[in-house]
Amino acid sequence: MTRRKKREFNKERHEQDMNKEAFKFPLDIDGTDSSDDGAIQPLDTPPAYVRRPQRETKYKTHKPSVKRPTRMTISKARQVPSAVYGLNKPKRSDRDEREIYLEKFKNYNSVIVDKIVEERMQREKRKDKQKQKEQQKRAELAALKKKRDAQKANGEIVKAKAEPKNKQHDTLSVLGSKQNKLREKQQAATGKRIGPNVTQPGVSILGTAQAADYKAPDNNLAKQIDDAFDKLNVEGRVTGYTSNGVIGRYEVKLNRAFRVSNIPRLNTALKAELGLDELRIMSPLIGTSNIGLEVPLAEVRPITFRTLFEASSLKLRKPDYKFAVGKTVDDKIFSYELSKAGHILIYGNQPNYDTNVIDNIMLSLLMNHSAHELKVAVAAADDTYDDYLDVPHSFGRRMAPDDPETMKIFLTELNERSVQFRRAHVRNIQSYNSRVKFESKKATLVIIIDDLAAIIENKNSEPLRGLVQILKQGKPLGIHVIANNMNTDQNIRYELLQLLQTKIAFYDAENKAVSGTDELTQGNDALAVIPTSNKPNRISVGTVNKNVRQSVFDHIKHNNR
Repeated sequence: MTRRKKREFNKERHEQDMNKEAFKFPLDIDGTDSSDDGAIQPLDTPPAYVRRPQRETKYKTHKPSVKRPTRMTISKARQVPSAVYGLNKPKRSDRDEREIYLEKFKNYNSVIVDKIVEERMQREKRKDKQKQKEQQKRAELAALKKKRDAQKANGEIVKAKAEPKNKQHDTLSVLGSKQNKLREKQQAATGKRIGPNVTQPGVSILGTAQAADYKAPDNNLAKQIDDAFDKLNVEGRVTGYTSNGVIGRYEVKLNRAFRVSNIPRLNTALKAELGLDELRIMSPLIGTSNIGLEVPLAEVRPITFRTLFEASSLKLRKPDYKFAVGKTVDDKIFSYELSKAGHILIYGNQPNYDTNVIDNIMLSLLMNHSAHELKVAVAAADDTYDDYLDVPHSFGRRMAPDDPETMKIFLTELNERSVQFRRAHVRNIQSYNSRVKFESKKATLVIIIDDLAAIIENKNSEPLRGLVQILKQGKPLGIHVIANNMNTDQNIRYELLQLLQTKIAFYDAENKAVSGTDELTQGNDALAVIPTSNKPNRISVGTVNKNVRQSVFDHIKHNNR
């Protein structure tokens, strides 16, 4: 094992290092070469350093002489012209701007453009020719006037003006056509009416209105109701009355402690006490905590179509496709828009009122809409609705509802509208009609199906499939179905009940379509359900006289040509 040598201070080496040159440089600092023998200047004399020139930085060389503009710098409002160069704008070309613009189309060839240019040139030539003729005529008239003035001044006899001839001189107009031809066209236009002669039926042909005393209450029945509550030991008094002429409603104020669950028992007890077979309790009345006793009137005041038309917004004659069916018990008009109602189901019609609902709906639409706006199609086995096919609003002939060809015609119209709406990038008939011309607008199509049970009972499933497709897609395309189902023994599928959004149900003991129809009276008493409300409304359907309906049809046929 070698032992590491101890580090010691070498005095001799230190002295040698101290005696060495303090500074050694191969060249003299002042620019002269050093001597060959390596003589070095003494350390006492300081070298003459020459300071190098300061290097110019990039910032200094490109530093702007003027302060940079900021967002706070105020610029000149206008260009100040130089005393020598002026505004120094580029010189304008001697060529016209039109010539420069037409250079772009120098090598462009088009038959259509050439034809347009040729027609324009011919039109300009005709205008120039007409101007020349007018100027020439003015010059001749001025020369003739000057000659006559000179003759008058000289005392010469001036010939009187000749009487104007009946013949009209042909003069060219600015458009190049003769004025006599234009005059003949104007006379022909004034003598012949252009366009269809369309007038809406008047209110005077709608017959008589409802009797004015339909709101009078039956005081004897009101007193009997108070006595019945006293005998039943129920705290209740009649506080109000309202009626629509068919059904009367007595508003009864009960004790707050009376339970709602006891209302069915109260209904049974009141029927027995008052001797009424038909009594319906409405609980509670909207806006109050009272109940309403709805009783059919002994002396009925029929609700006529004229009353529905005059008391509703139909009298404003707006093209909003609104229809009126009847009155509610609180004497309000039940009206609704067809575009919102969608498809309508009329369920359980009575024999005496089988056409009143459809007549009210269709007459409401025919009174305010022309044949260009509304079309009516009938699918029925009998001639009940043939009168609607004898007007300009008719859409084809009457066909049987269970015939497969019937639904094919409607499906063809449905598919055509769907394709046209898709090409126009719209989804409903309102948007489509707002984008196209008057001639291309689509009319709202109403399909009346007299007996829905015939389609359901049919063994062939094609008509039913077509009906389902129309019910699914028809509403936004402007196709609406009014289905009448009088056979309550035949059950309607749940799918059809859901697609038929608006339901008007008459008396039905089993409540198959609308719940609560078992409490209705026999006749034109019905419950109506609309898409915007889940609670059915009790309405009394208006009656339509056959003479009134025929008067409306006659007016439409003779005044819409």
